[in-house]
Amino acid sequence: MKKLLLLFFVTLVSVTTEAQIFTQVIDEQELQFKVKLIDEFFRRFNYETDYKGEPIVEQPDSIPIDTVVKRKNLMTLLNLDTFMDAHKEMDSISTEFLDYVIRNDKKIHYADTTWYAEAVSSAIMDGKSYPIKIFLHTEQIKDVIYKWVITDVESSLFSNLVDSVDLKISIMPGAHGSSFITLPETINLNAKSVRSLFSKNYKPCVLTVFDYLISKGKLKMQNITKVIYHFQLDAYEFTVERFEKEKSYNKGWLISKIVKQNK
Repeated sequence: MKKLLLLFFVTLVSVTTEAQIFTQVIDEQELQFKVKLIDEFFRRFNYETDYKGEPIVEQPDSIPIDTVVKRKNLMTLLNLDTFMDAHKEMDSISTEFLDYVIRNDKKIHYADTTWYAEAVSSAIMDGKSYPIKIFLHTEQIKDVIYKWVITDVESSLFSNLVDSVDLKISIMPGAHGSSFITLPETINLNAKSVRSLFSKNYKPCVLTVFDYLISKGKLKMQNITKVIYHFQLDAYEFTVERFEKEKSYNKGWLISKIVKQNK
């Protein structure tokens, strides 16, 4: 009886150990496939590294790397839930895009002006929370030194800047005759539509308003909840987002959308 119990215990330990090793291997492969950083996305897209993060070096006298291998490497950058059907077939737009990138040896770089970031956040003003998107581009300082700069912001907070013109509101044509004595009253009475008093050539600048509200402490930014990268590659536009999935190798910074412009 003791021998049987001992044999059972040894067998159980062996099976458990094998299961742990197998799980560890799977986890390591998941970690390899996962596009952990956006910089890693660039390197894999440009075929500088493979999905394992290993550098790829093509020797001048060697046989060119098979396009099938390049395609498999690029496919690890696609969110397959979007571009692959139930039969594991890629859709036409992703197939065409990968063909174009491989055929023309297309690359993307940090210093390019054809990509930008969209940071999704929220802001608090007067005790109320507003969703806000901040758009950022890379800007060269000198030589190879760059920085990120805010180029635009979008929020319902600034919606009145777009549709605030009321043609019934105006400064009377003879106002100069009274040295514009009623101008302060006209402005105060139409505070929410003051843009109606501006020149027709006036173009609202959301960044100026954003600057004022932030600098006066009237608007307080909250945490960034999501980041989307937008790329323009000739006739193709594609976005890259972060995906976290359970029990999947297809995760991390992946292409979420591809659009081809008619040119």
